[in-house]
Amino acid sequence: MAGLGGMGIVHARNARRLPGAELVAVASTRREQAVSVAQELGARACSYEELFAAPDVDAVVVAARSIDHAARACEVLRAGKHLFLEKPGATTLEGQSAVRAAAAAAGTVVQVGYHRRFDSRWQEAKARIEAGDIGRPLMVVGVARDVRTPEPEDPVPAGGFLLDMASHDYDAACWFLGQEPVEVHAARQSSVYPELEAMGDLDNAAVTVRFDGGGIAALHISRTCPWGHDVRTEVVGDEGSIFVGEPAPGRVATRADAAGFPQDYRELFTDAYVGELEAFVATVAGRAPSGAGLDDDRRAVAVGVAARASAVAGQPLAVGTDWPWP
Repeated sequence: MAGLGGMGIVHARNARRLPGAELVAVASTRREQAVSVAQELGARACSYEELFAAPDVDAVVVAARSIDHAARACEVLRAGKHLFLEKPGATTLEGQSAVRAAAAAAGTVVQVGYHRRFDSRWQEAKARIEAGDIGRPLMVVGVARDVRTPEPEDPVPAGGFLLDMASHDYDAACWFLGQEPVEVHAARQSSVYPELEAMGDLDNAAVTVRFDGGGIAALHISRTCPWGHDVRTEVVGDEGSIFVGEPAPGRVATRADAAGFPQDYRELFTDAYVGELEAFVATVAGRAPSGAGLDDDRRAVAVGVAARASAVAGQPLAVGTDWPWP
């Protein structure tokens, strides 16, 4: 287990309980954190280098800072280990290409942590789309709203809000539509956290993604939701729509409604996080892959790179270029 931030601890605790897997060691750039988590979970604490070189470690979960994902992933793959890589797999297309090259050379299992694919609500929507229940899918309309924090983080370690958080929304749109993203237009606001504007980031954005088959995704990405972690999607087809996620209670939602909403991603997607690691362990054991791979991650990263640059430039940008940012 490499990286022990919020998601790293979630994965470590889940891995400890997984049939067919044993949590051997945990690593962090902060030694004291690795020691604390290791003591809690009955594993050993070590450095990244020690973890990647350990002969009793067959697979590694990388959940470091997003900006470090690509470099750490390449180290794991060069060591010949199987890899579960938290999303986004990189914060640039160059980094994502490096991971794909390392994976091709290693020949080991690589799964990327797009956990919505393992949430029962999203899985049901995908199955019904494939069954033709809404006819031909035309558009994905989504909201992804994170709980408002007292102070936003420096956007650079995460690669920007429109890449780090919103990569889940890009992956879901690609998954539902089955098309390649080709262009992004993002309009941003920084009225709640005005200090983010000069840093190339934002507190709210409207992101439109155009696809090669005519599909469109229209997404609201927010870090200022007062009532909880609110993630909802509608997939619009020419014969109907599928709705995923819970609507706001009544006609108004405020801080007073917080008790009725999950307060963070861990609460909203508890079972999905378990399911994605179960799938990873099963793939390492020889079953067919069922999670997102590096090709899926390439699409999400490419959209995110274009989206964050589009938000700053104020114009549509093509997907597939490593646009400079911030």
